[in-house]
Order: sequence, then structure tokens, then C-alpha cells
Amino acid sequence: MSVDRRTDLEVDLDDNRAVATVVEKRTIEIGDLFNDAGELRLWEDSAGWSGYLREVVDGEPRYFSVNTRFDEDSWIDKLRCGEQAVRDGVQKHIEDPKAGNAGTFVRRCSPP
Repeated sequence: MSVDRRTDLEVDLDDNRAVATVVEKRTIEIGDLFNDAGELRLWEDSAGWSGYLREVVDGEPRYFSVNTRFDEDSWIDKLRCGEQAVRDGVQKHIEDPKAGNAGTFVRRCSPP
């Protein structure tokens, strides 16, 4: 993870005060998004998980938005989607304060 920090400072000696504005930009690298089974689990609890599935057919990856339960043998939802939907889903998850940003991204994907 890298951090870029910019600080703007206003010092008013007559009023005996200072105001600092600190803007921090963090760069986080997340590796191994998909596990060996082709699963990218964004949400998981004791009932099941949801996220994305990558299947390789004739050497080409195919992506699916999926939702499943652990006590069932089939997908609740399995909808074909494109690469951009996966990218958007990861970005949305990282930006969600109740998800990736809060440290509950599944499979070592939490920002530190």
C-alpha cells in the first residue's frame, strides 16, 4: 500500500491559531481476486455467498454474477456479465463503508 499525503496549512499568528487540511490518497493492491475454483466472493456469511464466477471456455474467460447458498446444489442466481461488471462490482465493494472499506472484503481483499 502506498500513501500520498497533501497538507495545506494556514497559520494566523494574530489569532493564535492554525488550520490544517490533510488530504490522503491510498493506493491498495489486491492480488488473487479469484480463487482456484474461479470464485470472487464479495459477500459471505453462514448461509452462502455472492460475487462473481470466472469460467474458461475454449481458452476465453466468461464471467457470471452469482449468488448461492451452502445448503443447495445449484445457484440462486447465475447471470452472465462482462469484465466491466466485475470491475464495477469490485470498485463498488471497496468503496462501500460496510464492505471492503470496513475490512470485510472476503478472501484477503480487505484494504489494510
